[in-house]
Amino acid sequence: MSFALRRTTGDDDLELSRAHAIIARPRRGTIAWSDFDPSLFDAEDLAQASVAWNGRVIQEYHSLALFTQLASQVHLLGAPLDWSGAFARMIADEVRHTDICARMAGALGASEPVKIEPDHLHLASGASSLRAHVRDTIVAAFCIGETLSGRMFRGCHRAATVPLARAAVRAIVIDETFHAAFGWEAAALLMRDDGLEFARERSALAASLPGLFRHYCRLSCAEKGPDWARAEMQAPPAPNFGTLSEAGYAHAFFEGMRDDVVPGLVAIGLPEAVEAFRDLVDEKAYQGRRPR
Repeated sequence: MSFALRRTTGDDDLELSRAHAIIARPRRGTIAWSDFDPSLFDAEDLAQASVAWNGRVIQEYHSLALFTQLASQVHLLGAPLDWSGAFARMIADEVRHTDICARMAGALGASEPVKIEPDHLHLASGASSLRAHVRDTIVAAFCIGETLSGRMFRGCHRAATVPLARAAVRAIVIDETFHAAFGWEAAALLMRDDGLEFARERSALAASLPGLFRHYCRLSCAEKGPDWARAEMQAPPAPNFGTLSEAGYAHAFFEGMRDDVVPGLVAIGLPEAVEAFRDLVDEKAYQGRRPR
């Protein structure tokens, strides 16, 4: 079963629609949707950009679903009210991001709206306890995922030459910075030894790091390794609709892991991250030297 992101018979005068419009509005600045004229651009450039932005729709909606699930789970752990406030903001942010990406894809000429497959949302808990699940998810989705995402979107913002795309990416970057900051603070608190099976759960989380690093490596188009990523073109030429090349995303992955993710994981009590990342770099560097 799949479902559409937007109602096909929406009414802008409905209270629900007005409330959504407030949420979807950028926190700072505006996005001048009506100023964009697609006739000024090559059809192939528009088509390629619309595919990229449609992919972002799905990614952002998956984050929305995950954040919504976590927002209810942290209450069961007795999290303080400021966590609830942070999650309320971040859920609204992901609604905004999904809406912006969908509107960008539409403005670029996407042939049909994105549909979401509920069984692809990956919301099941596989950890031994709710606390371990929340801890593991925040480390994976925020400390790794949102940290890398913020770096990649900042690169996309620098690369964008089309004003509409630059404004859209800027609205997302502003939010991603907060998400990563929240994730590191929350993870540091959850990594405190509470005596409730903490040592075993910490060891299981540490053991999962190589798999998590490989997962985000695949998502970041970084399978060919860091040397390849540095040597290739980092972003499509103008007109650039707020995207990087595969090598650009890969380069952002390796830099983000080296400079932000691994040192952060070590600081919150996961020194195993150093060896896990070193092994990943060695593995991908070797693969990048294999004859094709």
